[in-house]
Amino acid sequence: MPLSPALSPALNASLSKSAAGPAGSKDVGGTFELTQLLFIVDHVAIKQIVFLELVEREWKRQKHEQEMAAKLGRAGTPNKAKEQEELDQVAGNAEDEIGERIAAMREHELLYGSHSLLATFGPMLVHISGSPHKFKNRTLRMAATLVFSEFLCGSSQFCEQHHRLLFKILETSKDPSIRSDILDHRRVQRRALHRDMVVRKNTLMVLTHLIFNGMVKVKGQMGEMAKCVEDEDERISNLAKVFFAELSTKDNTIYNNLPHVISHLSVGAHAIDKEAFQSTMKYIFTFIEKDKQAENIVEKLCQRFRLSDDPRQWRDIAFCLSLLPFKSERSVKRLIEGLQFYRNKLHEEAVYARFQETLTKARSNKSANKPDAELNEFEQILEENRRQGAEDQDFEKRVEGRKAIAKKRATRRTARKRPAARHDESD
Repeated sequence: MPLSPALSPALNASLSKSAAGPAGSKDVGGTFELTQLLFIVDHVAIKQIVFLELVEREWKRQKHEQEMAAKLGRAGTPNKAKEQEELDQVAGNAEDEIGERIAAMREHELLYGSHSLLATFGPMLVHISGSPHKFKNRTLRMAATLVFSEFLCGSSQFCEQHHRLLFKILETSKDPSIRSDILDHRRVQRRALHRDMVVRKNTLMVLTHLIFNGMVKVKGQMGEMAKCVEDEDERISNLAKVFFAELSTKDNTIYNNLPHVISHLSVGAHAIDKEAFQSTMKYIFTFIEKDKQAENIVEKLCQRFRLSDDPRQWRDIAFCLSLLPFKSERSVKRLIEGLQFYRNKLHEEAVYARFQETLTKARSNKSANKPDAELNEFEQILEENRRQGAEDQDFEKRVEGRKAIAKKRATRRTARKRPAARHDESD
């Protein structure tokens, strides 16, 4: 059967010939040639991805050289140490932007570009992989499943459209080689982190290997990896802790991805319970050691209050703020400046308690010759906003209660009027 008008008649004929015969030796007419073709498709896809990675590496190298040249140009000028420290902190973000540009090329050009040859073979792979009753040759099915998995890893759009087929193959295939090929791919790994202990352990080891060898980007993976820090199996928990300990040696990686990890574990379908969240965050925050990183995280977390209407996330953000050391005056200043984002959340008792802990920590780290006036004033502002917020909440509850009472009364009056109206009509 023709699969796509983009496929040549020869390919459609080869597919039909491969699917024509029953199991055994009769279905090998075009199978060998088709398997060879799929091998070439897989090879080209890998080469294209490798090429994009080389381009990304070259862009980052050029970016690094430009930064080094700019750093040397500023070396002789005074009062530039702080500026240089800030530039070093955002260098990781610049690398992430380059990575995102390359990812966009891989996403939109490789399998969906108007001039992409690989786009021709997507429907063919879906058809062969999803029709084991037609394509019974084991070698062909192994090749098709492997290339299909590569395509899923290359494009999130293709993955969203067809990942269910891959999981169906994983669940129903009786061939261990096919199942093994599937488990070697990162998008399945991310889902497999929710399955049984043996699969989670093997998946964590493979994903760690892929990340540290530059084969998989850490962005987007850290949230699921963080879940394993408090895994019920001690071996998995220890593996996850080793992963983060090694990751902390890569400049700014944990710092750059920390907001994503907090959101991933706090709200939505991936959220974990309160105790696991707090224990996980306590461990991860131990790797935030630079004062500049802590200052920037204070600012980012304060801004996240503004974006959330969920009291659970308010409590989680406030808890994360309380984990920071507040050793520098600038950290405290960022916290005070962010008051506008969280002042209306202080009526939540757990949130207010965390800010009290933060204030205590800031006092203990304050230099001896600095007066307490600023912190005392900030404490008073926190208390005033907590009290005002609590009063506003009580007022809203009273208003809602009155509205509910009025609604019940209106319903009763309506109910009493209906029998009277019916009586008048009968008269």
